[in-house]
Amino acid sequence: MYLELKHIHKAYGASVAVEDFNLSVNTGEFISFLGPSGCGKTTTLRMIAGFEVPTSGHITINGNDITHLPSSKRNVGMVFQSYALFPNMTVAENIGYGLKIAGKNKPDIAHRVEEMLALIHLESFGTRYPAQLSGGQQQRVALARALAFHPQVLLLDEPLSALDAKIRVELRHEIRRIQQQLGITTIYVTHDQEEALSLSDRVVVMSKGRIEQVGTPFEIYNYPRTVFVASFVGTLNQLPCTVEDGTHGLVRHQTQTIYTNGNIPHPQGSDVVLMLRPEELRLGEHGGQNRLTGTIQSVNFLGSVVRVQLNHAGTPITLDLFNERLLRLPEVGQTHTITFPPHACWVMSPNGHH
Repeated sequence: MYLELKHIHKAYGASVAVEDFNLSVNTGEFISFLGPSGCGKTTTLRMIAGFEVPTSGHITINGNDITHLPSSKRNVGMVFQSYALFPNMTVAENIGYGLKIAGKNKPDIAHRVEEMLALIHLESFGTRYPAQLSGGQQQRVALARALAFHPQVLLLDEPLSALDAKIRVELRHEIRRIQQQLGITTIYVTHDQEEALSLSDRVVVMSKGRIEQVGTPFEIYNYPRTVFVASFVGTLNQLPCTVEDGTHGLVRHQTQTIYTNGNIPHPQGSDVVLMLRPEELRLGEHGGQNRLTGTIQSVNFLGSVVRVQLNHAGTPITLDLFNERLLRLPEVGQTHTITFPPHACWVMSPNGHH
């Protein structure tokens, strides 16, 4: 393992920011820490960077314990949300700053700065000042500066949240391209689930200082292990149900029996939550074994997807239709049936686990 965090605990007096955090990261892996603000993701990143010291636990990079090393002695590159470029230095001087501090000679610095400018596709911008660049360009320069001294690990703290949506998506692709081109081990902090899912090899979902789940984007989205992960990542319908026949995977929602796949490890009559993703539901009779009927409450056109909300006996249910030109949109107030197959259902206990 290249980067390891073992039993990391961080407390500020009586309040615990990070609790028993364990993670092993492979060389060249791109890992995102995803969670709401205050969940401990930035604190964990800052401990890897050396800006914070864990109350207990150990951090190693490539077998070396760096837990108590000052940040200046760690070979770690950091990119912040706020770019943090030096306004009085040119782009080239900003990128070469770390190398200059490290006492590298001028020709070496100039050569490395050129390589970095090519990497971020800003070859002709070396003599400009940060104020003459767009936000997206400034963030590219901050990335180049963090990478210039060949860090062992790259850390990014919500680097795109100050940029507008279109630039965010562009830069997301750019960060992934550069990361893969250099094969650099990367930790990325974000509260944006789409960003985490599209960028990462693995996602660490955090809540209240603890890890809820670690997995590939596919696993996190399709096989969440807790109600928190399921509801934080993506849109989710949660229907209160009781177990009718656990062996055959039958649950009851109000008066209706719903067929789910497989065995439900809860006794008959116990309360469970049935989870359904909006994209797994169909409007009208589509041969899914399960059907629920309700009144259309809202129809939102989102471009490639049309999001429909249906009121089923007081429970709101969201479903997504793929847009196409021949699509006939349902209308508010109409009664419609939605159908879904057993494999679309997953069942958890109300306190959060399968």
